[in-house]
Amino acid sequence: MNDLVKKSNFSGTKPQRVRQKGFIITIELILISTVLVIGTFVGIVAIRDALFKQYVQKQSREVTVYDANGLILGKAVDYDEHEAPRIPYIDRTVAPLSPDPEHRNYRALISIRDDRFTSREAVYYDGADCTGTPCIKASSDEAADNVGIENLSATGAVSYLYKLQDGPTYAIGRSPDGIKGFLFRETASACAIQPEAIKSRYMSQKVVTGSPCEPVSTGSGTTTTTTTTTTATTGEVYVADAYTDCLLGTPTTLGVVDACACPANYEQQNDVVTAAATEIDASLLVGLDSIRGFAREVVDVVESVGVQLGTVCCPVGSVLSSTNLADTVAYAIVRDAAEATLTDARKLARTLETIDTNLTPGTIVCIEETQTTTPVQEEGGLPRTLVLKEAVQVYAPDTAENALAPFTAPFKVNLPADVGDDAWVYTLPGQEGRNN
Repeated sequence: MNDLVKKSNFSGTKPQRVRQKGFIITIELILISTVLVIGTFVGIVAIRDALFKQYVQKQSREVTVYDANGLILGKAVDYDEHEAPRIPYIDRTVAPLSPDPEHRNYRALISIRDDRFTSREAVYYDGADCTGTPCIKASSDEAADNVGIENLSATGAVSYLYKLQDGPTYAIGRSPDGIKGFLFRETASACAIQPEAIKSRYMSQKVVTGSPCEPVSTGSGTTTTTTTTTTATTGEVYVADAYTDCLLGTPTTLGVVDACACPANYEQQNDVVTAAATEIDASLLVGLDSIRGFAREVVDVVESVGVQLGTVCCPVGSVLSSTNLADTVAYAIVRDAAEATLTDARKLARTLETIDTNLTPGTIVCIEETQTTTPVQEEGGLPRTLVLKEAVQVYAPDTAENALAPFTAPFKVNLPADVGDDAWVYTLPGQEGRNN
């Protein structure tokens, strides 16, 4: 009985308080969390979109240069006086020098036009037409060769970048095609030729059609007299169409020209054709490049067979005009090869239309020969104090070709894509809300 009483007493005791861990999830907490999470994601997406649009807009403002095959040359860091994009090339092929144990690579600034590379510095040669031994002037030599492309004193080929680097001078020199240009670098060795032996220089910054190679000589302070023939720049007096039957082979014998004599009262003008050989090669390359993508068989024929130029004749007392001579000869070469190679009439028509668009063919004519005597002051030539260093080609790393050889003209720049009204538009600080 006592046990029963004890049990009943136990059942009547006060219940002990039990501690609980955690918290109560309320509707308010769920709503707050939902708003915060969704808002965070919305904010992150908005920031992502804004950054992406800004990056795209930044890309559209940058000027990137690429070649005919889509190879990117680089982004422009500035522009030269002709508004050609200028790109830094980093030369990683120079051996470490003793004052430079970390081997910091030198940079060269190269301007890029549609068909060529240019540099402020020139490359000098001991042969005519920029052939022979190449040499480069010492860096920042203001006293030497100080007449540049503007034909004004103290505007010559002086680049201060290379002096600031305390490294070699870089310059664009002649390439095999005579147009595009190759990259050259100064060495520590003196040039094997003296300034008196320099006969030409490759002034790549010149604005010319064809090769920018020009003849130069060491100034002697004397006055000489030269005789020149009237050209298209001073006016041409038409005499007759040139006799060109012996200039090129027939379409079935491309590259083979039969021996041919000029008609009576005509004389050959091969000296004019020879003088324009570099320009003809350059125009031929332009014509072939324009059809390389869809008429490769024509290109292969011309490049494999080669082209031999024969004789062109003019009436006695007249001379061959050089106006459009290169483009006209190049057009005739590609046309003959296309007519001999292509059997598809539509493809032939497209080929002829394309080369006619990219070249400027005309009629090869003879003009009246006019001789003028002009005194020339040689003081503007190269000074005898010109310090020349041996120049070598800059090769691409781990290759045996010039660093600029892989790139094919014509060169182009990227263009901003067409965008809608809701696209990101860059606005300068303080210009928000303005319409102009």
